[in-house]
Amino acid sequence: MDTTITLHELFKILLYLAGIGALIYLALVLKNLVKITGTVKDMLEANEVAIDDTMKKVPDIANNATKISADVAVITGEATHLVNEVKPEVEKLVATVGNVSNTVDGISQKVDSTALRVSDTVVDISDSISDTAKTISINANNVVDYFYILREVIEAIRDVFLSK
Repeated sequence: MDTTITLHELFKILLYLAGIGALIYLALVLKNLVKITGTVKDMLEANEVAIDDTMKKVPDIANNATKISADVAVITGEATHLVNEVKPEVEKLVATVGNVSNTVDGISQKVDSTALRVSDTVVDISDSISDTAKTISINANNVVDYFYILREVIEAIRDVFLSK
């Protein structure tokens, strides 16, 4: 049996085999698609009441979302208006707080300066009192010394006059 196969016939055989493979693959895909469709149908039938209820509520939900959006727009507009009205007052308040802060800083510096001067004055007065007390003590000792010297001089004069 010698049969020759031409190149043309070989391509036809290959095409037929590829076509058969594609048909088998398509059949498997259709089988899976039918299975998925059946599963979806079962799910729809099992949840039919919930789906119907949800479908009835969708318009109300959409209306509520529209109302909420409108309310949010109104609230945002009012808030923007209030912020614009309050903004100059807040800026004035910030400026006033800054001025008060500067004033407090100035007063604090003056209090510090005054406290330093008072402290220096107290130290000076304390030093003066201490020096005065030392001077009085020294002078008192000198006065006592002068009395002793005067007494000795008087005794010496008395001795001189009495001895004659």
